[in-house]
Amino acid sequence: MSATQPAVRAIGAIESCFREKFGAPRQPRLVPASRARLRIKLEFIPEQSLKGLAGFSHVWLLAYFHLNTNKRFLSTVHPPRLKGKTVGVFASRSPHRPSPIGLSLARLLAVEGDTLELAEIDLIDGTPIVDVKPYIPAYDCVAEALPGWTERADARELKVEFAAGTLEQARRNQGRGAPRLVDLIAQVLRQDLRNPRDASQMREGKPLELFLYNVLVRYEVRSGAARVISVDPAET
Repeated sequence: MSATQPAVRAIGAIESCFREKFGAPRQPRLVPASRARLRIKLEFIPEQSLKGLAGFSHVWLLAYFHLNTNKRFLSTVHPPRLKGKTVGVFASRSPHRPSPIGLSLARLLAVEGDTLELAEIDLIDGTPIVDVKPYIPAYDCVAEALPGWTERADARELKVEFAAGTLEQARRNQGRGAPRLVDLIAQVLRQDLRNPRDASQMREGKPLELFLYNVLVRYEVRSGAARVISVDPAET
């Protein structure tokens, strides 16, 4: 008889500046201005279970991709930056996996009571977290590691421009609970959120929008530049 295995349980859920999948960066460290917090559930005795964590600068977050729409297993995926080419799902960081588990490296700003204050994140608001582990440079940093197919990936970036008045709009919203919003908008849009396989998204000048905190950002892409059109409080 096999031993009973403990259930995988969420220890908390991320409160993130990213409110939907469109807008979340493909990797966390691409957007240093991103912010999130993780409140550990009381059943996991945070005053004890977080002891010693504040001495680390970064943490690994194991997340459950709760918004996945997978209906069946796909053995290959199309990384957005490989121009239509495919790789095996296990050679990618696609969220569309047999077990929808994500691994993110986040910067730990502070541990305050039961809460981790985080930066450089790529997780959507409400994402369940199943574990937190400290990043240990002596073990986790491999100087001779090989980059695989990512070395051949398209590293395109967009210029980011703010239309007249939109910088002022963004700065006003920074004072309403959206820290570093100007930097966040620029860092997110620079990465080009559009899916190259979606012709409608790639159309020059197509109106696009994303939510950051409780702010709706509208923009368009023309001639290699993302131009912010408006930055307004989102309707609730």
